[in-house]
Amino acid sequence: MTSTSKLFDTHAHYTDERLKGNSALIDEIFSGDVGYIACVASNIDDSKACIALAEKYENMYASVGIHPHDCEGRADINGDMSALQKLSMHKKVVAIGEIGLDYHYDKDWEQKQKEYFEAQLSLAEKLKLPVIIHDRDAHGDVFDIIRAHKDAFGIIHSCSESAEMVKEYVKMGWYISFSGVITFKNASKILDALKAVPLDRLLVETDCPYLAPVPMRGNTNSSAYLHFTAQKAAETLGVGYDELVRATTENALRVYGIKE
Repeated sequence: MTSTSKLFDTHAHYTDERLKGNSALIDEIFSGDVGYIACVASNIDDSKACIALAEKYENMYASVGIHPHDCEGRADINGDMSALQKLSMHKKVVAIGEIGLDYHYDKDWEQKQKEYFEAQLSLAEKLKLPVIIHDRDAHGDVFDIIRAHKDAFGIIHSCSESAEMVKEYVKMGWYISFSGVITFKNASKILDALKAVPLDRLLVETDCPYLAPVPMRGNTNSSAYLHFTAQKAAETLGVGYDELVRATTENALRVYGIKE
């Protein structure tokens, strides 16, 4: 089996309490149909934990970043950016993320979220690293801020944007990642967005331990379930499963700058 015929889980949280320390699960996943995993961070301590975990596995990589949920109460943005910059120098770090805006839970500190989003986009531009974007109920503001950062590039994670907005991101050179949400019964709008993404800009992810796909809903999600999302994406786009796996893995290697 060649490397690009194995899946790349472009967004997973193996430092989450529900998955943390489960080395047997990760070993089992890597012995199956998943060849690569990106362990995505939510704050500075989690960034360190993601790096430490990625060091243990040849084909696990890490991001560093401050999630919008973690912006509240932070007072030293310059210090935080300095810390992230130092962490980003590690050889296993492939992105800044996840970063962005979340107005579903965190609207009360909208301005602080924007400040951290802007600062981390600027840092990524400086470092020439891709970013992993979290966007929940903030589509317009996220798009406007990204558009203002001309040199930023990366991934729209667990896409919930409209097909029209996805087309605009693709025009700007961004990659669009889809999670197990595309397997849900109420996913028609997200499936429309999926259909708007060219195969060379498409990624798949679990966002585990969240968003377990059908037929595993209700379980703790893991990369072992990524094939259900990939199968749904292939079916929706009318391409073969193997073709979709090769394309999405090649795309992930490209955007994360991983050399084979």
